[in-house]
Amino acid sequence: MKETKITIQDKYNKYLAELLEVKLFESAMDIHINLINKFSVTPANARKIVSRAVAQKVIKSSEPYTFGKGQYVYIRNGYDFGKDGVKDISKKSRPPIYRLLQLMDQNDGIVSYFEGLKITAAPLEESSTKVVSLDDIITLLMKLDIVYKVKDQNGVVYIIYKLFKEKRSTPDEEMLMANHFVNMVTDCTVLPDIIRWLGNSNLIDNKNVVYRNKKTPHIGAKHNNLMWDAFAYTRATGINTVLGAQADTIDKQTLVVLDVVLASDYSPIHLDAFLARIQINRKSVMEESRKILPVLIYKTCSSQTLNTIKKNGIIAFDISAIFGAKIYEVLNGMRELSSFLNVGHNVDETIGEILKSIKDAGQEDALKELRGTLFEFLMYPLLKTIYPNASIERGKTLTMLDKEGNKENYEYDYIIESSNPPEIIFVELKGYNSGATINLGDSNKHSTLRWFFRRTLPFAEKYYKETIERGKEAKAVFITSANFFEDGKEFIVKMNNGKYKSIELETGYERQGLLDLLKKYRFEAEIRILKKFYSGAGNIDYEEESENNEQTFKKLLDDAELPF
Repeated sequence: MKETKITIQDKYNKYLAELLEVKLFESAMDIHINLINKFSVTPANARKIVSRAVAQKVIKSSEPYTFGKGQYVYIRNGYDFGKDGVKDISKKSRPPIYRLLQLMDQNDGIVSYFEGLKITAAPLEESSTKVVSLDDIITLLMKLDIVYKVKDQNGVVYIIYKLFKEKRSTPDEEMLMANHFVNMVTDCTVLPDIIRWLGNSNLIDNKNVVYRNKKTPHIGAKHNNLMWDAFAYTRATGINTVLGAQADTIDKQTLVVLDVVLASDYSPIHLDAFLARIQINRKSVMEESRKILPVLIYKTCSSQTLNTIKKNGIIAFDISAIFGAKIYEVLNGMRELSSFLNVGHNVDETIGEILKSIKDAGQEDALKELRGTLFEFLMYPLLKTIYPNASIERGKTLTMLDKEGNKENYEYDYIIESSNPPEIIFVELKGYNSGATINLGDSNKHSTLRWFFRRTLPFAEKYYKETIERGKEAKAVFITSANFFEDGKEFIVKMNNGKYKSIELETGYERQGLLDLLKKYRFEAEIRILKKFYSGAGNIDYEEESENNEQTFKKLLDDAELPF
């Protein structure tokens, strides 16, 4: 029998197949460098060797997909990797890919684009020719028929596993996305209260904080080309290099980055990704003296992961250490509420249980931001009853460019689009105690009547200009469990005689008016909740706090030049 002659190309092919079996994939540049170093060939010959290997189907190109700076990557040919095969190969050679797939396994086959950025420690913008971006990773996994991308009705981008190399059915997709959105909301529901607690502990300075918002949980806090759940700065003596009293600007303070996981277990891949982002941030800072303080918050975490956290010297808090053991009931309740709004479930019982847990734990002040959110949930059944056939959007943010080309944005608690009557109603809600009083204010003062009617309402009218021109009239209502000052009451009387009063609602309801409205529609449970949990002294500076939250949210959206 005649022996088959082994050619030089066969040696190259064997080397490339073995290389890609270990590495999973390589960029064109890296595979050429490997050949040059191994066989001392010229760059031109390296390109020819790779081209022949593709033609002989030893390896395959990612064409037409490109990665990094417009490069193709190469994958070993001849067998189907599959999700689990890719995980096995990438665990050591490509940890970001392994972490992404592992997180998708933990989340029933879905993650948001934002979570993908976090778990892969991928930069927002390309900073080198290496294949490190999330888009490159997704493209590779799409090439391998493992995942695909889809966008929900709110514009949130998700990465989803294929089933038998086929996209899932639309109902299956929608259920996956809706359930996962609830998980994202859970992760950041009490984040403002966590931030406040850290500030009260003097661990961070509350002046320059950016964090994920529960109404836009798919948008993270951008810092140094990376995504975080939150970041702030600290002047704490011993942590910061400059004495606290002298650290009056952020360049004299230490960066604090937060990783918060409350919807699931804080797993080793969460920690590995957090450490990777910390390391990338450290390497990107030119000044050696600049430090970074990582802080993580978890609901549950294995003892093994906790030991690794301790070995790396990371400050970590069990959420119950901050807010008490009742916080678990609160988080579970908030998760239920987020689901209820999707299916029209009655929410009063769950809200009552959550507020009772907060009160029993003595955390009414610590979780006051959450109590405001609960008031928003509490008003949903009332609004849905008054407008049963209307489209009701909760927590919608409207963004436009101003005359100078800068982004301007405002958040609206509810936006109701009704066909009968043909109205679009903008709803502002303030869930404060009975002893609090809402100021009339002006268009520059947050959480006041004129801020809403003179600042955010005209902005919304401009945003919905085409809808209004097609026949729908812009209307508005300001609802609070607190009270108005006399000038505020007079202002509402004038507004009720103007164009913003809707057919079904007046333009403003303070506490007694709200109670009367609830009684009219027989919402007895909601009345009991307001009287029990939203009573007492109004000794909190709501306006100052709301202004801080508004500025934080604006900073978050201004930085959100992201594909979601």
